[in-house]
Amino acid sequence: MITQLDVSRRSSKSSEGSFLEQKALLLQAWGSVLEARSAVYLSGPITTGPRFIDWARKSRTLGGADYAKELRTFVIEPNSRDIRETAESLRAKASEPVLEPATLYVSGWSQKEYLDLWAEVIEGYVKRLVMMPGWSFSVGCAFELGLAFERGIPVSTLTGLGITLDDACRELEEALEGPAADLLPGLGQSLDTLARLRPTYKASATASSGLSTLRKDESLDMLATSMNVAQFVSFSPHGTSLRQEFSRILDVEQGRRFRSVREALSSVLERSSEGTINLRSFTPDSPQSREFIYGIANLDEAESAALRLGSEGLFVIANETIDIHDGGVSGVSMGDVVEFMPDDTPRGVEKPGVASLPYRWAMHLLSSVYGFRPHLPFGPEARLEFSIHPQPRGWRHAHTIGWELGEAASTKLQPKLSWPNRFSQLVGDKVFGLLIAHSVGLPVPNTTVVNRRVAPFNFGSDTGSFEKWLRTSPRDQQPGKFTTKKGWADPFALLDSEDPIGNDIVSVLAQAAVRAKFSGAAIVTSDDQLVVEGVSGEGDSFMLGLKGPQILPAAVRTAVTLAYERAYGELGQVRFEWVFDGSTVWIVQLHLGGTQSRGATIVPGKRKRWVRFDTQNGLVALKKLIASIDSEAGILLVGDVGLTSHIADAVRKSGVPTRIQTGDSN
Repeated sequence: MITQLDVSRRSSKSSEGSFLEQKALLLQAWGSVLEARSAVYLSGPITTGPRFIDWARKSRTLGGADYAKELRTFVIEPNSRDIRETAESLRAKASEPVLEPATLYVSGWSQKEYLDLWAEVIEGYVKRLVMMPGWSFSVGCAFELGLAFERGIPVSTLTGLGITLDDACRELEEALEGPAADLLPGLGQSLDTLARLRPTYKASATASSGLSTLRKDESLDMLATSMNVAQFVSFSPHGTSLRQEFSRILDVEQGRRFRSVREALSSVLERSSEGTINLRSFTPDSPQSREFIYGIANLDEAESAALRLGSEGLFVIANETIDIHDGGVSGVSMGDVVEFMPDDTPRGVEKPGVASLPYRWAMHLLSSVYGFRPHLPFGPEARLEFSIHPQPRGWRHAHTIGWELGEAASTKLQPKLSWPNRFSQLVGDKVFGLLIAHSVGLPVPNTTVVNRRVAPFNFGSDTGSFEKWLRTSPRDQQPGKFTTKKGWADPFALLDSEDPIGNDIVSVLAQAAVRAKFSGAAIVTSDDQLVVEGVSGEGDSFMLGLKGPQILPAAVRTAVTLAYERAYGELGQVRFEWVFDGSTVWIVQLHLGGTQSRGATIVPGKRKRWVRFDTQNGLVALKKLIASIDSEAGILLVGDVGLTSHIADAVRKSGVPTRIQTGDSN
């Protein structure tokens, strides 16, 4: 195997003409065997990288007489060996030619001349850049990466995960936080260069290179260069039969050409986790699906259907069936907005009840719930249809599946945050509110969630207490209806006793206790006034309406007000329950929006008569009254009850006009 190609100069080393001649000869040689945009380029550190950082920090000869010799021994040679070995490994798996910079050596060339050569190679012959680990500690790699972004060439890691411009800038920023800032000052310039691309960068290289003009199966195969897709094989009509086009199948080399339609379908079918495949048909001039056949388990049936579609002049994609009811979600990422929901395909975002969040919050929330960070590798200019699954799926056997990629219609989208939505109903209203609070940086006690459909997950922060509160989280908010208790109990027995059918409670929470000095709730009234109420110690009796609000110390009111202002800055008007431990206001429930309450009026409205209700009778009795009351009656609450209590929440939710009895009530 050739380990190094030494191209000798035919004239003076300082001759610019000699460099141009040698570059022209090399490009001519590559041009004789490579087609335009046909090769993979492996970019890796040669003279720098992590090895250089480690060596430079330890070496006493940095800049000394033995510098060049030791640099070659400890940095250049091992780096070059890694690149050559990795390239050989890629060549064994890839169907495209693989180019790498470590094999070429020209006596006397400067780094600038090497970069000039490889820039022309990348622009002319490269369809995809693959970055070696440690690339962010190499000025040359950063240069090649920036060139790829400028030219719309897809970039990925060795494992096939796409790298966006934002990813690249973030990695360089992290590299510059360490010793690389002093040892590799050129990295800062590289970061500046990449950052200047952001305003015009098409985050999806596939989109900027004309993805929208590609056939559905071509765009799917191109998407597979940057992320995981469902296992598939595609066919074009060919007379009375089908001709294979693309394939991406687990543990099968990319683009494998099968001997027959039957063999190709069999390969997808036998590797499908669900044991079934789908057939999608289309025409190049109308990529929207024609006939779609779901969940075929029989190979004979699959072959017959595929051949029939082909005989009608249709292109066919056969992909593994992926269960949309597995507790995961499907959705769309576009601009700075991610929308998603369970139990549906990505097109479900067109239906009511979608969860709509800013990208940063969505990634934080979904990572908290599923235990892994979803792989959505494209930036704000791309529109990606995706699905997320608790069990790995697809040709890369990963948790995130990409379905379709295009250009965003607009990058100035705003999320429409609201709940209940279909995802909040999956995890529970209370859980969703706490996840939102945690995602925007509000203090939430460490919480373990046992959900009916999603594996147990954990989020929140340490409160300094080992005690637990057990809380139920219904599908939709039902103030005070289900158990909240201090201490541990069997969550499954609790579910069985309070919701045996499983229609209401979807999660049980074990939440770290807070050493409560004061507890309470905060709401905003109809005249935009913040109301902070609470009691000393724990606030469960107050929230249930069994204890009236106390006069809170000014320091407590100030701390809760500051917590509200922080929440308001991210979410707008909110209502929340809080616990104060003397230094931190912990959020233990959160809901969006203000209320219609004002003064002694909890729910405004006129009624012919008023039914008195003693708040000491409790929530259960109140809810029975709400269910039985007629349309001419309102409720007059008798007792020391807070506007922020569950008693008040329950009547607000019912919509029945309700007042608190005061001296002038009648």
